[in-house]
Amino acid sequence: MWRELFLAVAQLLVASPMAWKELNREKKNQNDFFNRFLYPIFGLIALASFIGGLWFTREGDLENALKNSIVSVVTVFGAFYIVSYVLNETAARFELEQDKQRFQQFTGYSSVVMFFLYCLIPFLPEFFILWLLALYSIHLVHMGAIYFIKVPARKRGAFIVTASALVILMPASIHALFSFFIQ
Repeated sequence: MWRELFLAVAQLLVASPMAWKELNREKKNQNDFFNRFLYPIFGLIALASFIGGLWFTREGDLENALKNSIVSVVTVFGAFYIVSYVLNETAARFELEQDKQRFQQFTGYSSVVMFFLYCLIPFLPEFFILWLLALYSIHLVHMGAIYFIKVPARKRGAFIVTASALVILMPASIHALFSFFIQ
């Protein structure tokens, strides 16, 4: 399972058109997607946030580590469900059929860069410039719109802008909101 997970993430990051084509061919069911891809990534994010909050921050103690872990998990879970819900509900605007499972998979796979950053940033909290890597999500969304969701060419630009903005900005806004309330 872990090998498949890291292979899927690496393919999406390095060879995204080929990865999207392969994901489209596989047609994973929803349980496989959640249990073999999404939940393990969320677990890694929680573990990385806890370890990073415990040992790699200035005020590293158990309380801050738990807070960081909770904020990170709520951020990625909340952003995943909100983005997939919004994309599913706005599917008609892009001449697509509503398919909750398909949009959840699209959201999960196109958020790989954000998930990677949430695993990496706890270990390098002062290296804020890493967040610029989130812009690579635009490329993942673009390739996913072509090969996975199959958005018509005339609606593709609007879909890419909408989905990219949601994938990048929703976790940032949820993280900021919960960090404000929990700290």
